[in-house]
Amino acid sequence: MSETKSKGYLPPDNNNSIFGDYLFMKNTTKIFLSVLISIGVIIFLYIYTTDSIKGPELADESTTTSLPTSTVINNEDLAGTSTTKQFKFPDGFDYVKVSFKNTGSQPFTFTINQGSITGAAKMSGTVPADGKEHTFFSEKAWPTGELYLNISSAHGMTGKLSLHLGNDLSIQ
Repeated sequence: MSETKSKGYLPPDNNNSIFGDYLFMKNTTKIFLSVLISIGVIIFLYIYTTDSIKGPELADESTTTSLPTSTVINNEDLAGTSTTKQFKFPDGFDYVKVSFKNTGSQPFTFTINQGSITGAAKMSGTVPADGKEHTFFSEKAWPTGELYLNISSAHGMTGKLSLHLGNDLSIQ
């Protein structure tokens, strides 16, 4: 019987089959671990280079976030010598924008009162009879609750009224 010397795998025979299986498993394990480590390094390098190419993500300043607004009154006709509009100022809003278009012959006045028709005046003004839109904004954030918009003119009024709520002074 001739003896064959080889590195690594020995052909199985009755005398050295356990030893041959051991050498085969030892080499297979080394190959498997090498492949596994290589895959890990490739994944790490891919993630590292992909993130470094993109750079840090910055907020897109060209995108504007619109804050919630609510239209309480939209282009409602005004007529007569006086009118009162009651509305709720809910949580989630801070400011009021009221717009008038006086198409009559005489100016009219308005007041927004808190809590009742005669409550604390939160805003007031005079709207000239020039047919142009005049807009008034609250200067500070208002508390929640019932509000009353009182509009009056000694000579009768005609025109349009709009009232909006929002979270900043640029209420649409």
